[in-house]
Amino acid sequence: MEGVNVVKRHNRPTRALPQGGIVEKEAPIHISNAMLFCGKCDNPTRVGKKILDDGEKVRICKKCGETI
Repeated sequence: MEGVNVVKRHNRPTRALPQGGIVEKEAPIHISNAMLFCGKCDNPTRVGKKILDDGEKVRICKKCGETI
């Protein structure tokens, strides 16, 4: 996920980086904060589980009910 959690870091000048300043960099995001993208709704959505008639477990979109 690019460009989601961009933070600004203040760096002081060192021997390795003679010029200090404010640098924007991406920070990690926890997996619980990420949502799957439904192809039918074209929106991020919550995920539910459903057991089909043949006993297979599938993930479904909570908005439209389509399998993901």
